[in-house]
Amino acid sequence: MTTAPTTGLSPAATAPAGDIAAAHAAMRADPNLQFSMEQFAFPTPPEWLDPFLRFLSAIGPLMTYIFWGGVILITAFVLYIIGSDLLRRIADRTPDSTKAAVAVPEYRPTAARARALLEEADRLAQQGKFNEAVRVLLHRSIEDIERFFAVAIGPGLTSREIARLEPLSSEGRNVFSAIAEAVETSLFGGRMLTNADFVRARTGYATFAKVKA
Repeated sequence: MTTAPTTGLSPAATAPAGDIAAAHAAMRADPNLQFSMEQFAFPTPPEWLDPFLRFLSAIGPLMTYIFWGGVILITAFVLYIIGSDLLRRIADRTPDSTKAAVAVPEYRPTAARARALLEEADRLAQQGKFNEAVRVLLHRSIEDIERFFAVAIGPGLTSREIARLEPLSSEGRNVFSAIAEAVETSLFGGRMLTNADFVRARTGYATFAKVKA
């Protein structure tokens, strides 16, 4: 028995053209299917937005310059912050020259105070008490220095310690360390001071105090 040759096509492909047209018409008539799309219409902006939109349109050509200007400003601000921090760190590590430049007030007894002290020492010297006279010059001066600088020094300083007193000027340290050395000689050296020792101490103090010896 002879069979008809197969073509390998689906039934729809071999269907008559009329059937295809009818199926297409039925599909387009189906209300559940949509074949035409409405064109999208952008919403109309509100009227109150018109001035802003016109402003943007006007500055449109300048936006490139505005953008780069903003970038430059931000970069400059960041560099300023970094630079300020670096300068602050350098300043913290650098010795404060203003502190070194501040002059320490120089101690010098008033003329009235110096004369009163010299008179007290002279009275002792006239009695032959040269040890006590020189000691009065030293101890009264240390009391004056303590009051002037509001520091506690104490009368028991050695000549070397007095020579290192920071508040005193170099002239004051030299004068009072010499007086202290004479006192040390009388107290620990076992030697009584003479009138010559007293005159040296008295002259040094009077010169420092800028009063007539």
